[in-house]
Amino acid sequence: MKKILIILLLCIWLPSILLAQDEGTDSTPRQYGMGSQMFTFRAGPVVPAFFFRPEQADRLVTFPEEMHMKVGGYGSIRYQGFLNSTVALGGELGYMFAYDIGDDLFTSVPFQAKLTYIPLQGTFELPLSIGLGVAYNSYNSLVDTSFLSLIATAEAGFSWYFREDWGITLGAGLQLIPEIYGSDHDYADHTTYAGFMPITLSVTYRSN
Repeated sequence: MKKILIILLLCIWLPSILLAQDEGTDSTPRQYGMGSQMFTFRAGPVVPAFFFRPEQADRLVTFPEEMHMKVGGYGSIRYQGFLNSTVALGGELGYMFAYDIGDDLFTSVPFQAKLTYIPLQGTFELPLSIGLGVAYNSYNSLVDTSFLSLIATAEAGFSWYFREDWGITLGAGLQLIPEIYGSDHDYADHTTYAGFMPITLSVTYRSN
């Protein structure tokens, strides 16, 4: 798994270095506005953060060891268009995976609407994002299970634009994936709110 994550990060990092060698940084601050766009490619490890199970005795289980899960990986593509000089709205399609201690695989394919606020702009930027959408989740254990759920995310990052139109971002956030059953369902006591923390390195292309 470590080799896979290293390869993902290199796929993002190496193109950035090559592009940086082709053109120096433009010192003119970027001015966003209606019609400005951003395309972002993200990848990195994802850390299982918590399981909250309101119908069970041990309601809150935190971090990989107690959750019996290993660090996994996350990748996504994102497009956003600016509504004004500081706020962008768009969508993100991602893929997340993580193994449990028995090497059973959990995967999630989320599609979210993303709203990003960028208070600090220019060569260095501070993007703050929230997202809401749906995710197709699958868990391959003794009995394969899959379900469709909501997903909510919040994240923050620090960006460096080494060219006027290309930049890299180091970001971290929290993804909340609920698995909810009604009180009359056979699995009512299995209702779970799962939290995951992706730590990503991104490459962004921006245009006016």
